[in-house]
Amino acid sequence: MFEALKYYQNLAERFQGQILIVPGMIIIMVGLCIWLAGLRWRKILGAIVGCAFFAVIVLSFTKSGLQTVYVAVLLGAAIGAVADKVIIGIAGTVAAAMIVLVILSVSLPKPQGSVVLPEYSYPMLPEYERNDKPIPTQDAIKLSKEMVSYFGYKAKDNIKTASVVAFAAAIVTLLAAGFAAFAVPRIFIAVVSSSLGSAVIFAGMVLLLFYKGSKPVNCIAEKDRFYIMILASMTIFGALVQLILSPAPKKEIKKEKQEEPETEGKWR
Repeated sequence: MFEALKYYQNLAERFQGQILIVPGMIIIMVGLCIWLAGLRWRKILGAIVGCAFFAVIVLSFTKSGLQTVYVAVLLGAAIGAVADKVIIGIAGTVAAAMIVLVILSVSLPKPQGSVVLPEYSYPMLPEYERNDKPIPTQDAIKLSKEMVSYFGYKAKDNIKTASVVAFAAAIVTLLAAGFAAFAVPRIFIAVVSSSLGSAVIFAGMVLLLFYKGSKPVNCIAEKDRFYIMILASMTIFGALVQLILSPAPKKEIKKEKQEEPETEGKWR
């Protein structure tokens, strides 16, 4: 997978500017809003999370066309905007477990006797490998889509051959995240939005660095722990800012007035 990222990076440096600069700036701005204002814009966050969650489900478990994906995205946005707490809770819990499972499935050794899945090459554009010609927008978009599909297939293959330890850790993460979503929903939503915003900002920065030819993939691979610490610090800072700037609404306490029963007679 690292070789595929390096290959994509080398070609992305020759993408036309509007493919990298404009989307990169937009992604960073959206990421900043999610990172620091997820609690305040909870309905919008729920719609965004619902779109992504339903789209991933459709793409992962079906072989439907783009029309089905569009319907799933619209349905996810509507449900996420109405039931924002539920959608963010479910999506955040599942995402946390899947991230742990994918990371451990790659890092831990495969169990003995596991089925060896066939290897397949990542998508390539050989006509642009031995020259410095700018890559047209159409070919750049096609390569990007195929790369996303390739990484999705590789992640599913790694999960299929993951060890028992990886699945056990994912189940523990699922239970812990589900408990947090139920017990402290505000903190859970703040952490989910902050981590999502940090990841989106990171993705936008990578696009801009592609345009500058700074080779961000190589830098991240060489100092992976450093960048993990940065993402963790951004997540904690963003969650704290949200909790401070978006306090919980004060519940109005209604006191029922109880009428005292009138005494029918008086002691003489």
